[in-house]
Amino acid sequence: MAGGPRPVLAPLALTAVMRSRLRGAVRALLAEPGLAGAPDPVRLAAVVLLSRTPEETGAVLIRKGELGRWLGLSAGRMKAVVRELRAGGAVSVETFSDDYRVHQALECRLNAVSAARGLTGHPLNLTKKELAVLHGLVEALFAPGWAHRDGTVTEGGPLAGRTGRGAATDRLATLLLVLDANERGRVRLRGGRVDTGVGRPAVTLAWMLGCAPAGAVEVLARLAEAGLVERPRRGASGLLSRSRIVLPAVAAAHRSAPTAVSAVSAVSADQVASARREAVRKAPAGFVGDLGVTTPLGGAPVAEKNPQVSEAEEAVGAEISDLGVTTPLHASHSPVVEVVGDLEVDGGFSGAAAVVAEHRRPERADVRESHAGTEAAAQAGVRPTADGGAGGPLHGDKPNPSPIDQHDQEQQVPAGPGHRAVPRPPQALAQALAPVACLWERLDRPWSRRRIAAAVRAELARIGNWTGNAGAAAALADRLQHRVRHQGGSALVTDPVGWLLAKGLPQRAECAHPACDDGLRLDTRTDCVTCEQQLTDRRSNRHALVHEAVAHLPVGAASDQRRAAVDQHLHRHAMLRAEQQVADRQRAEQRRAEADARRAVRQAQAEAAEAARRAAPCEDCGTEAAAGLCAGCWSVRATRTAVRECVDLALAGSADLADHQDVNAVARQVHNELREEMRRPRPADADPAGLRASNLLTAQNAVAEYRASALSLLARSPLADAEAELAHAAAMRSAHRHPTRAAARDAADQAARQARTITARHLLLQRLDTVRALRERAHRIRSVATTAPVPEAVNA
Repeated sequence: MAGGPRPVLAPLALTAVMRSRLRGAVRALLAEPGLAGAPDPVRLAAVVLLSRTPEETGAVLIRKGELGRWLGLSAGRMKAVVRELRAGGAVSVETFSDDYRVHQALECRLNAVSAARGLTGHPLNLTKKELAVLHGLVEALFAPGWAHRDGTVTEGGPLAGRTGRGAATDRLATLLLVLDANERGRVRLRGGRVDTGVGRPAVTLAWMLGCAPAGAVEVLARLAEAGLVERPRRGASGLLSRSRIVLPAVAAAHRSAPTAVSAVSAVSADQVASARREAVRKAPAGFVGDLGVTTPLGGAPVAEKNPQVSEAEEAVGAEISDLGVTTPLHASHSPVVEVVGDLEVDGGFSGAAAVVAEHRRPERADVRESHAGTEAAAQAGVRPTADGGAGGPLHGDKPNPSPIDQHDQEQQVPAGPGHRAVPRPPQALAQALAPVACLWERLDRPWSRRRIAAAVRAELARIGNWTGNAGAAAALADRLQHRVRHQGGSALVTDPVGWLLAKGLPQRAECAHPACDDGLRLDTRTDCVTCEQQLTDRRSNRHALVHEAVAHLPVGAASDQRRAAVDQHLHRHAMLRAEQQVADRQRAEQRRAEADARRAVRQAQAEAAEAARRAAPCEDCGTEAAAGLCAGCWSVRATRTAVRECVDLALAGSADLADHQDVNAVARQVHNELREEMRRPRPADADPAGLRASNLLTAQNAVAEYRASALSLLARSPLADAEAELAHAAAMRSAHRHPTRAAARDAADQAARQARTITARHLLLQRLDTVRALRERAHRIRSVATTAPVPEAVNA
């Protein structure tokens, strides 16, 4: 591609936490039942889909050809990949066709990712930030590159040109190696005995890919030829089993990443090692055992995440970088702080004097800063520490807390003997209520605590709709902390219940966006764009008004005159705007009143119509207030409808519809059977309503029986027999697909039965249409009062 490969340094500089998180997610995804043991293109496709999965929907929309470009495969190979993804069950794939019925678009969902959403601690429960970092890493390694319509070109990754056989394997291997490499680009090799013919690097890569070591040798050779992997020799023998896997791009990314410059860059590695040994020797045994490895010279802990090491420490290479995770003795200093004097701590450790003297961690780091504040701290009443500084805050913070802060701290002190026990918030609400813990302790009534707890849970649920359940508590805590600070401190709150319910907990949207809260977005925790736009609009209007006011003044007018003109013009505009707002509110209230009046009229009309319907008499018996039809007459009508349906089913099943005598005979037979069934002996004191309900139930049961009888008769008709024979013959022509001849005959019999049932249903529908047509024709003949005879069954 034009312009050469894209720079890949920035996305490769992952922190230790992010690298561990992404490595666990990728390994968990590849270990899913539908992906374990699958071909490398299928597994790489799942990883690419994971990196492109949106947190909101979980569905990835991508063209089949575009996914193939990410995998380095052609369109023909992608058919098999999509088929394997769908068959494995780990990915739900839906295809969408274009105008030529060609499946181009894919909607893919990773079932494991969908199942892990909301599960705290699950390796596949990735946040939006983690998904974005994974996508950036995948894009930096093997993005296919794009040519845009405006002529610009987005270059591909270093593996973009690697296509065809083995391309997916190389891409997957590179990604796994990057996720296993430390900040120096080294990959930790597998232990144990290995075959000297292939070497430990090949065994390590084979374990990552789940393939044979011989195949991993070829992958390493291809990656080394591409310049992505180096295998330096560690010993003089030159054996392959003594080599390492180093990724130069990862090491270069971490070297180029911005890091804080240590203030002791001139200290040699020997001084670092001697200082560490001296501090361990002087410190008590229990203290050293608790802290593990102490902090190196300069106070910056040697850790994977954001290492603050000096140039001298980097010079020793593996001696310092291979150490385990150390325990920081204090917070890392700002990179702009410089050494102000000699290092007075024995052994060169920041905070080591306090450790040795008092067997505890220092309260603050003051070695690289002057001790001029000791006297001021003593005058202010602050207890000095062993290292000569004032205890508590660092330099630059407030040394003297305000009376309000002191009151808040006093309110949070646990009650001693003889005092009332301090109430604690529920465990689930402790994080959210931490900024207002002193207000919670002032809730001396159980009902008030229950009310506040219910309000907090409701607000957490509302915030969780935007931030998720994991971030709702932190968002509510930030809101309460902001409200307390704006109030001036919790000591100024006279009514904790009222303040929490009215000011502290409710969301205050400064614009029309539903996620706005005091100018911040709940979903992104950034400034609200809508509020900024409104503020910009107000400022633009003000500037325009100022220009209008100044434009009418003569050139060189005095500042007082200009100020008076501007104030007068702004006041006039504010009054006009207030009048316009009043008029708008009046119009809105008028429209609301008119809408309420129309709604009331419609409701009154509906109520009047309903009252009239309920007051209408029965159409059959004339009963008053029967809503047009009483319950008894409704039962009679429903019974007649069921009897008519029984007659139609009997005629459609067995009668000759062209013969009127046969039609009348079948109809009389159905009527006699139903009449006999309804005239069975009943109790002498039976209720008439109960008798009508019994007759209706009898007729409805008869409908089901006559329908089954009609289907049974029509299933034995000549047309059904012919369809069954055709289906049986067609099924027997496919007998070679069955394991035995008997199985083929069973399948053919099943097909014949299905054909017979379908034919019977079709014939029943046709004959029912014929019967209804005959009944409608009889009604038309009766309406014109003709003398032509009408079949008795049709009249029924």
